[in-house]
Amino acid sequence: MTFPSQSEATTSSRGGGTGITAAVLALLGGLFHLVGVAGGAVLLAGDGDLGRSLLTFATHLLLAVALITGGVGLVLAKEFGRVATIIGAAAALVVYLLVLVLGAFGVYFLGLLDGDVPLVYLGVLCVPAIGTLVLACLPPTARWVRQGWS
Repeated sequence: MTFPSQSEATTSSRGGGTGITAAVLALLGGLFHLVGVAGGAVLLAGDGDLGRSLLTFATHLLLAVALITGGVGLVLAKEFGRVATIIGAAAALVVYLLVLVLGAFGVYFLGLLDGDVPLVYLGVLCVPAIGTLVLACLPPTARWVRQGWS
């Protein structure tokens, strides 16, 4: 019985672990933002500030579409899935940072009402988005989408 050398084992890895993990994180992020879409719809129905309600609804909708499309594409081992996941996770990070910066100036959106921006909440959101972005950008994930399931 022969065992592959370390270099053979490293080069033969197809990256399914990073690709599938990135896909799961993207799908979970997409589901989170789908809940935000529902919340944005509720804000549209009852909030007096139409601009904030539309911004919340549209932001959650775009992030949900990008992350769910990316997650499904990664599960299917398609390049569009990797690209959509990278775009969705990066956009989510930008939105979370905008919530923080604009909240400091008294501009609240993404379902937050007037008051303090919960830093712990934003921190909790950023961790999976960063993980998704890093995993989707890794070379093993690129190998995963090139080689697919076979």
